Formats: sequence, C-alpha cells, structure tokens
Amino acid sequence: MKDLVLVAINAKYIHTNLAVRSLKAQLPDFEVDFLEMSINDPIHRIIKLLLDQEARRIGFSCYIWNMEIVLKLAEVIKKARPQVQIIFGGPEVSFDGLSLLEEHLFCDFIIQGEGEDKLKALLTNDNLNDLSKIPGLCYRNRSGELIENPDAKPVPLNQLIFPYLNLDMDNLNHKIIYYETMRGCPFSCSYCLSSAKQGLNLLCLDRVFAELDFFILAGVKQVKLVDRTFNCDLGRAKEIFRHLIDQGGNTNFHFEMTGDLIDDEMIALLNTAPPGLIQLEIGVQSTAPATLSAIGRKISVTRTEEHVTKLLDQHNIHIHLDLIAGLPHETYGVFKSSFNRVIALDPDMLQLGFLKCLKGTRIRKESEIHDYQYASFPPYEIISNKYISAAELYQLRQIEVLVDRYFNSGAFKYSLAFVFAARIYSTPFDFFEAFSSYWDSQGYYDVGKSKEQLFGILLGFFKDHQKSEQIGEWLKFDFLARELRLPAGMSDTSPDKEWIFEFLKDPQNIETYLGSFINLAPKKIYTQVKFQYFSAAFLSRLTGAALSSEEKPGLMVFSEAGSSIIIQ
Repeated sequence: MKDLVLVAINAKYIHTNLAVRSLKAQLPDFEVDFLEMSINDPIHRIIKLLLDQEARRIGFSCYIWNMEIVLKLAEVIKKARPQVQIIFGGPEVSFDGLSLLEEHLFCDFIIQGEGEDKLKALLTNDNLNDLSKIPGLCYRNRSGELIENPDAKPVPLNQLIFPYLNLDMDNLNHKIIYYETMRGCPFSCSYCLSSAKQGLNLLCLDRVFAELDFFILAGVKQVKLVDRTFNCDLGRAKEIFRHLIDQGGNTNFHFEMTGDLIDDEMIALLNTAPPGLIQLEIGVQSTAPATLSAIGRKISVTRTEEHVTKLLDQHNIHIHLDLIAGLPHETYGVFKSSFNRVIALDPDMLQLGFLKCLKGTRIRKESEIHDYQYASFPPYEIISNKYISAAELYQLRQIEVLVDRYFNSGAFKYSLAFVFAARIYSTPFDFFEAFSSYWDSQGYYDVGKSKEQLFGILLGFFKDHQKSEQIGEWLKFDFLARELRLPAGMSDTSPDKEWIFEFLKDPQNIETYLGSFINLAPKKIYTQVKFQYFSAAFLSRLTGAALSSEEKPGLMVFSEAGSSIIIQ
C-alpha cells in the first residue's frame, strides 16, 4: 500500500502542478505517487482513479480554482475508505485551517504554509503520538479538540530537492511547466498573498542555471516561473537572462516582472535575446496614483511605460501587461483611463483581471473601509465597492471577453490598429464599450463564436460607418494573413483564374514574389496562395509610403506561411 498519493486538480489540462512534484521529491524514503487531473475531468473518474491507488493517505493541493471539487472528492473518498487519512495543503487552506477542520469532518489534517518539511514530519510520525511539534499543522487531538500549531521559518530553497528530478519529462510534452527560483516578495501589494509574509527565499544561481538547462535539454515547450517579482533583485535577474540567452534552445521562459525596476542595461541585454525565448508579464494593475498608494504598490507608471516601449520596439520579447478592475478609489471612469493608457503601449496581450479578496490579504481585511462586496466562495471575486457598482464591473467583464477575443488573439492586429489610429471612437475603451453593447444587443455573448464569425461580427458592427470599406480591407488583410480563404460576407477582389495561372507560369514572378515556391508546378502553387486587390490608400497606409492621387489599386498575394507581398 502506498504511503501517500498527492492530488493536483489543475484549472486546465495544459497546466501542471509544481507543488505536488516538489512535495514528492522531498520524500524519497516513502512510497509516494501523485495524480494530476483538471477541473474539467468527470468527478467520478477522478474518484475511481484515487480508489484504485490503495493509499494510506491522500493529500490534496488546494487553490481557489479547485477547492470546490477538492471538498467533494475528499468527502467521497473518506466515506468510501474511512481508514484513509485526508490531508489538505496549499494557499486556499493556509489561513483558516481550524474552521475548515470544524466544518469538514472528513479532513484529518491541514498543513498551513510551505509544506515540504511539514509533510515529511507528518509521514515520519506514523503513530500520530506527537503532532504538536509539526509547524503549521492543524489537527484534532485524541479528545477531539482542534489544534493549530504555530508556523516556523521556511526551509531554505537550497535545501530542497529539484522537483523534476527523476521524473519522465516526456509525459509533459505540450504542457506548461512551472518552476521557482525564489519564494516570497519584498513588496506589500495588499491584494497579493505574497504580501502576507515578508522576506525572500532565494535559490542559488548555480542550481538555477543547472535546472534551467535541464528544461532546455528536455525540450520543454514553455516554463513559467512563479517567482512573484522576478526582477526584485536586478543583478540576479540579469544573470539568469544572460545565461538563457547564451544557452539558446527552443524553450520559452515566462517571467513576472515589475516594469519600473527594469533598467537600460537589462533592456540592452533582453534586446539580444532570440525571438520566442523570453516572455514577460508586467503588472501595471492601475495607473491611478490614489489607487496605487492604497494598495501599497510603489511603482512609477511613467518609468514602466518607458521601459515597456523600449522592449516592444525590438519585437523579440512577447509582453503581457496586467490590469485589475475593482481596486480602491478606481471608479469606472478611472479604470477607463488606466485601460487607455496601458493599451496605448500596444502590448502583445492586455490581461484584464478582476480583484479577488483572497484569504490572508490586507485588502480582504480592509473590506469595510472600501465597502467591498465579494463572493464568499472561491475565487472570492469582487462584486462591488464604494467606487464602482456591480453593473459597471459586469460591463467590464463583458469588455474583457472582447479584449481577449479581438486584441489578445492577435488575429485583428491591423484592423484594431486602424480603428484606434483613425479615432473612429474617441479612445480604444470607447470602442470596446460600444462593441460590447452591440454584442449584448445581438445576443452574441450567449453562444460560442468561430473565428470566421468573429470577423463577420466586427464587419457587421461597422457596416453603416463611413469608413466601413477601409475597415473591411483591414479585416480582409488580417484574415488572409492566417487563412487562404475568405469568410462569408467578405468581398473577394481576386483576379480571374486565367490571369493567376499566367502569372504563376512565369518563373521570374515566382522568383520575385513567391521564392519559397520555386520549382513547384503552377497548379500546386495555386492551392497554396491567395491573390487580392487592395485600394491604393490601404497599400499606402500598410507600407507607410506617400499616396499620390494617380495611384491605382494594387495586388497582394498571401501564402500559407502567412506572409504577403505587394505586387506592383
């Protein structure tokens, strides 16, 4: 019988769980396994797999996204196998362990805080004779009294075994790998769990370099570092970036950063990174001084803008910028200003999140000050506060859907750039607000939408606008850059088939405009390209060339690779 089975219920199939791998790595002297599923898997399938494990103990990794299903799983397992000890751990149970034990009799132990040493101590104490010496443990003593042991200082990261040691990485193909080079954060943002405990726990650079090399050699697709503020130690961050750039490889590394801590030396270093190697997520959260002050976020928005602009100018670093709706002092209008200021930087992604009043955070303790109304169940998302109403927040939630589908997808890059630059609406936020109202009135939010439908909806939204033809051309360009066909409702301005074949028969044309198709027969090329005429005004704006009154429409050809070439 196994000593322990650790259970990870992830938010998505593509995700992995770092915690259960780290816990297992620290227990080489015990028979430990882990089961990794997602919240989308049928609950009875997960239960069946757990019952098949024949374990003495089952430990659940608890987060805001899986707590509901974890409670259901634990209850069923305990009733099916009363002798099995149920252990909860993770951030969702680290601040109210006693109340959870009191409410859920099927849970035997709760480990609060970091769990590696504590779980080892619990497994070593096989007879449960003296649990009082295990830091952060919540349990029932022999008389049924609920006990909460005081926590202890975290174990230095250097003393912990690498979580992925001796694991078969082939099983993680096409999944996101999570990794940490530090725990804790030197900052005190009131909405963040890292603010609940001060101090940094750093992994030495020699180990960091070796472990990053491990991922590169294993051919991992993407590694996301969970370091809360990766560049809080600027020199250390540069050393890690420098190592990754020197090593190269095909692995993408994702870092969470603070924008104003970046300096010119780091920018110069990152400018040397090959495209696709490094991805940055930079939290702005708000541009309002009163809001930033209230949440304890001491950043310079101006410096952040300057640094992000310099990084984006090189087009080799994929950058996400984050905003949070529902923060103190941020009205709907103030949030609009933050949104417009951040989207003006033209990041690769604008992640619009909503405040979560997490257990253990200062912002939850200050709920009365700001009249916070938030859900009592995970993920404890904001409903309203004294600055913004529930209706306004739900309007922002609808806008967030469209930002994700139209801006973050990258499929409408040139179309949206034209809409914003032409000031068809006063600001980008005004566009998304109006577009959201259109979606609402047409019932588009109520059913799923294909990519073709998304293009058609945006085309329909502008059908009566004086610039509808221009917008239609940009939408066609965006669509053909990804697909060699046109969706319903989009005008086809292709030359006739005979002209195309005559063009493709000329070797000089192929060499000049379609070099990747040299030596292919015209019939073969025809199936892999798409020709379309575009107006002179469109081509002028696309190329940045001056437009003369005598210029005529021009022809473009699109290939399966997504590239396009103007044919004069």
